Amino acid sequence: MSNIKFDIVVDNKPNSLPSAEEIIQQCRTHALANAANSTSYKRGVSLVDESKDGAPYAWVKYGRSITMAEARTQHYVAQVVNGDDDAAVVRVPYVYLSFESHGRGYIVMEFIDGVICSDADAKLVAAAVQFLATIRGPTTQPGPIGGGPICHDFFIERESSLTYSSVGLLEKHINGILKHEGRPHRVSLGPEVEEYGLRLCLSDMNRDNFIKDRKNKIVALDFGASCFLPVSFFDFALRHFDYFTQLLRMRIPRPKSKQLEALLVASFSLVPYGTNKIAHRCPTRAQGSGPVDFAHKPSRLSTGPRLLRVIVRRCELSRCLLSRSSLPTPSHTVRARRFSDIYMP
Repeated sequence: MSNIKFDIVVDNKPNSLPSAEEIIQQCRTHALANAANSTSYKRGVSLVDESKDGAPYAWVKYGRSITMAEARTQHYVAQVVNGDDDAAVVRVPYVYLSFESHGRGYIVMEFIDGVICSDADAKLVAAAVQFLATIRGPTTQPGPIGGGPICHDFFIERESSLTYSSVGLLEKHINGILKHEGRPHRVSLGPEVEEYGLRLCLSDMNRDNFIKDRKNKIVALDFGASCFLPVSFFDFALRHFDYFTQLLRMRIPRPKSKQLEALLVASFSLVPYGTNKIAHRCPTRAQGSGPVDFAHKPSRLSTGPRLLRVIVRRCELSRCLLSRSSLPTPSHTVRARRFSDIYMP
């Protein structure tokens, strides 16, 4: 037990749930069994009840990229949305247990039987995502529940290089990037946050992250790239060039964000450096060692596979800035509404 650090342990977890050591062993066995099968999902395994003909009752998501911040965020959202099963347009699996061991994270959650959503389910998924995006964060600190780096496509490798203790520091960093690159744009997140607070931002809305259960209700599965952020960051996430995300964007009513263009330009400016660490001195509680100096000018990438990823990413952002739309607007696209109609107090 000395190598296991628990983060979430709920009282109403299933009685048949194995110990953490047994769960780790099952995950190891599963990973070895599927090591040669590239089409198998290697970071998840179901726990079955042998007394009920091997019926699965829990799912374990595991791996080096699985964080306790993801577990805490999913746990919080599940408690918010699952209160009225009949009224809610979306379900989120309850988290029973989460822990870390030897550099790997484990999230043991409710097993929900269902099928991966298709293009035909875009309208249902859009309604689910729209509902999730209205969930208000419990604090004024941007990021996942409990604190930590922000996971969002704004940042290189979809993760901030530090923890922001306030929206003010996040705004300062973004404006520092714009100033560093000589861009005239600036963001002003304060008024937006004052009016709407921080809301849940899903940054990875590909179809594999949503299933439809036996009651045809949408289930949101993955919260690894979900954080509580100013609402303009959700508009940024909807600009992702994943085709399913674009289908959702056409079905989610949003007014024009005043901050979106500046966010896109700032993210665009980070890409050629391959790092988030530019622009200004930004103190952070997480590192506990005083201010982190980002005032130096990092060198731009010149060779290697990372440069290729940079080129692809910059092309995507360029298309966002130039066209503001990657798909033709169909006749059924919903009209944008005021933010105040979407984000109720």
